[in-house]
Amino acid sequence: MKFLILIILSFNAEANYMVSTGTFVPYFAKAQTNTSGSTKTFELNPYIGIGKQINMTGNNYFMPELGYSYYLNNPKNMRRESIFLHYNFSRVFSQQFIARYGLTSNWYRIVGLGGSENLKNGTSSTTFPSPDETRTSYYTTLNFGGEAFVSSKKYSLRFDLNIMSFAELDNRAFNYLFTLNIY
Repeated sequence: MKFLILIILSFNAEANYMVSTGTFVPYFAKAQTNTSGSTKTFELNPYIGIGKQINMTGNNYFMPELGYSYYLNNPKNMRRESIFLHYNFSRVFSQQFIARYGLTSNWYRIVGLGGSENLKNGTSSTTFPSPDETRTSYYTTLNFGGEAFVSSKKYSLRFDLNIMSFAELDNRAFNYLFTLNIY
């Protein structure tokens, strides 16, 4: 499937390329951020992506994109990152706005850098080893969003809401992506 998408991207001469930069916010309004119960609404995790806008028919487009996000708020001796393969479609409603919808394959990686960490253990402290392995989890999200063009059709602002566990009401969680796109 991924090979087929790469072939389509390579041979469509009428497609527009796109570069995206912005932030990715995982577990929006779900992850607790302090002891009083506040939840995460914004987090700066740099995102960069490259994609194409391929005309399918009339005002409908297929917009595949490969993206990468680096998490700035990492535990000691650890690095977190996400890789995205967006399979989005879009519909042009006007010269200034398009609606986006589709699926995204996500690879969430935790990279253990090794070493040790001194942690409190009751009234004393104990040294614990830090992991030195990389672990990856995979999941798919359902996406809905919009894109507003701000300067002709060269620049746009995009907001995508990603729904994790969309079939399970109790386990559902949300991520979002906010980017500046350059065509």
